Amino acid sequence: MKPVLIVTHLDDRLAGLASECLQAAGCAITSAHPDDRAALPPLHELSGIVSLGGEQSASRSAADPFLSAEVALMAAALDGGVPVIGICLGAQLLAVAAGGRVSTMDRMYAGWPVLTPLPAMAADPLFGSLAAGLRVLEWHEDVIELPAGATPLATPGPGAELFRIGRAAWGSQAHLEATPEMLLDDWLADPGGIAQIQHAGNDVDAFRAASRELLPVQMAAARPVFSAFARLSLRWPTASRR
Repeated sequence: MKPVLIVTHLDDRLAGLASECLQAAGCAITSAHPDDRAALPPLHELSGIVSLGGEQSASRSAADPFLSAEVALMAAALDGGVPVIGICLGAQLLAVAAGGRVSTMDRMYAGWPVLTPLPAMAADPLFGSLAAGLRVLEWHEDVIELPAGATPLATPGPGAELFRIGRAAWGSQAHLEATPEMLLDDWLADPGGIAQIQHAGNDVDAFRAASRELLPVQMAAARPVFSAFARLSLRWPTASRR
């Protein structure tokens, strides 16, 4: 069985619901992180790619050896129909790999905006299970200009919210992978994370309180997304032909 590659970019290396759901479905997993200083595995050794968030900017990916290699791997996956899901930075890198653009806003955005599905989302094999009105976690300062041919699936939020590219690649600005360990115990306990929340104009205590209330709801909604991705990866390459 070929493994799914999970790429993390933050120091904590946590993959949250992504790794939980892949393991529960029986997927083999291999991981990569910039600090490993190791080459990414070749595409022919993988059945899927999960790329998660980070503090790097996809707008400068060409100048970063790890990110540029990741973009190249995603571009090959798009050509080959290998399933890909990118979250936040991962979604931005996926857009760049497909010919889109990423730009930086005037300041950080962090919040729990309401998800508004577009018509194409209803039939989407990954994000179609997400309901209108779901509050989703966003924490980023880069926005995506989707490449030609991409399918926007949900709004609002600064830039593209949820989208699909080609046969089997998806991006989400929302941190659908987040768990209490990641968000409450790590990101919102770290001085750097606290500073970012404040820079985005939030009261930290209020943001923590909202996160405690809203995160379990998002997790329940997001598990089917990652489980569906796991099934696609287990079926690849059969699924890529459909």
